[in-house]
Amino acid sequence: MAAFIAVIGVGLPIWLLLSTRYTLEPRQLRVQSGPFKWHIKVADITSITPSSNALSSPALSLDRLRIDYGSGRSLMISPRNKEQFLRDIEAARRGAA
Repeated sequence: MAAFIAVIGVGLPIWLLLSTRYTLEPRQLRVQSGPFKWHIKVADITSITPSSNALSSPALSLDRLRIDYGSGRSLMISPRNKEQFLRDIEAARRGAA
């Protein structure tokens, strides 16, 4: 039993750390972190704001972007190059309109 708890306690954080990624496609933003996946339609994004909120999220840093989408939903991410990410999202939003 202790081995199982150790595997979960050590394995899950490593899995989250190594697998967190954000993929911007023409019509959606895909976010993956370990076993968790989000598919956000670019057209559903209502705002993107800087955040340093420490709530649990698929962000590997506290230098985050909060993405509000749909009806009251949000997700925080931490892309390496926030400025480029914002430019890419804006270009995708213009293309989706």
